[in-house]
Amino acid sequence: MTPHPARLTLLMRIEPGCLGPDGKLHIATFCAAATRLFAASAPQGLCWQLIPRHDKRLPELSFLLQDQTLTDPQAERYLQRLGLALAPLREQADERLAELVDRYLKTLGSRSP
Repeated sequence: MTPHPARLTLLMRIEPGCLGPDGKLHIATFCAAATRLFAASAPQGLCWQLIPRHDKRLPELSFLLQDQTLTDPQAERYLQRLGLALAPLREQADERLAELVDRYLKTLGSRSP
């Protein structure tokens, strides 16, 4: 059995407030669904994990490699080896997240009587 190559995990913390005043009720479900959608389009060597951001002292985006936290410069170097760059990845992630939030809010609105 060959070992799996290390994958960089991009841990994105999502503010419950982005889902409106009742965001705390929906953020865990949203993050689970968004993680699956992000994973479906992640470049090889990357893994997205979206979790609720309950502690504002923690950064919105963290980088993990085999359970070790990387600094932004370390993550940038790792991404360069994969032929990727951090700035465009962040931009694409922010755009994708905004789309998913809009879609999710629309589904919540369609449940109202």
